[in-house]
Amino acid sequence: MNLEKLLDLSYLFNRFPPAGFSWPLRIVLLIIFVGSLVLAFYTHKKIGQKDLRKKLWKKIQVWSWTNGLVGLTLMYFREVRALYLSARGWLLIFILLMFVWLIFIIIFAKTKLPDKAEAEKKEQEFNKWLPKKK
Repeated sequence: MNLEKLLDLSYLFNRFPPAGFSWPLRIVLLIIFVGSLVLAFYTHKKIGQKDLRKKLWKKIQVWSWTNGLVGLTLMYFREVRALYLSARGWLLIFILLMFVWLIFIIIFAKTKLPDKAEAEKKEQEFNKWLPKKK
């Protein structure tokens, strides 16, 4: 594989690139993008539950829907060789942006969300002062 092509803008943004993806790359991209859609449906169920991490699940859901739908659309453009939209560069830029977005979500999860044990301890501390049912 020639990695110098990644620096060649005429290669990345060819208005009508020859052929689609190789079969192994098609399978990997389909697994990633369809897996993102499955993750979006899973997070929809998690958002409905009473959970401390509801904001995190919403962020993951938006990321999953965007990753799955736009990724499949860019793959489709590449397979049908759509003029200008099938350029290799658009998919590369999209994948890089999705990766950076995922890093920000992970940073949010590590820094902003309370630890589960700490949250349970605070809830128990609060509940001990509430009247008990007989």
